[in-house]
Amino acid sequence: MSQLVVYGGSGLSNLDSKGRMTMPSELRSCVEQSSSGNIVCLARHAEYPCLIGFGKAERNKIRTDIEKQWESALNRGEDFNREQPSSSIYDIPFEQSGRFVIQPMLKFFGKLEDKAFFFGTTTHFMIWNPDIFLADTPSGYNQVREELLFWIDQAERKGK
Repeated sequence: MSQLVVYGGSGLSNLDSKGRMTMPSELRSCVEQSSSGNIVCLARHAEYPCLIGFGKAERNKIRTDIEKQWESALNRGEDFNREQPSSSIYDIPFEQSGRFVIQPMLKFFGKLEDKAFFFGTTTHFMIWNPDIFLADTPSGYNQVREELLFWIDQAERKGK
């Protein structure tokens, strides 16, 4: 049975020309628990030039939340469009190692190039192009910026 989890942890992954990258182990274990298997849900972030990821339990919660909002609006006599356009959510299988292939469209909208920075934000995780994140770190994300700098330093020490 899938369940809601708390997404935490961070990491830096290489992204090859075929769109293959690897989810950090802390996040991978959360997704496996939420999805009851090896399926990650990815979508565009509503505000930032990045992607968000989560498991199937969180995807199902989004649907439940929309229904609650609709019912609440009906009870108040207000209109509520349950089909208001939002970002599509894609179910993507991943290997036991956390490696998966991202669709070209998601890569485009996430502005991803040769590296991907993952970090958990409690209810989901984000995937950023590290250069974009460093150039324009969102307000309140300074500690996450330090995590990215740590991962970049570690990669440089390993020669990656």
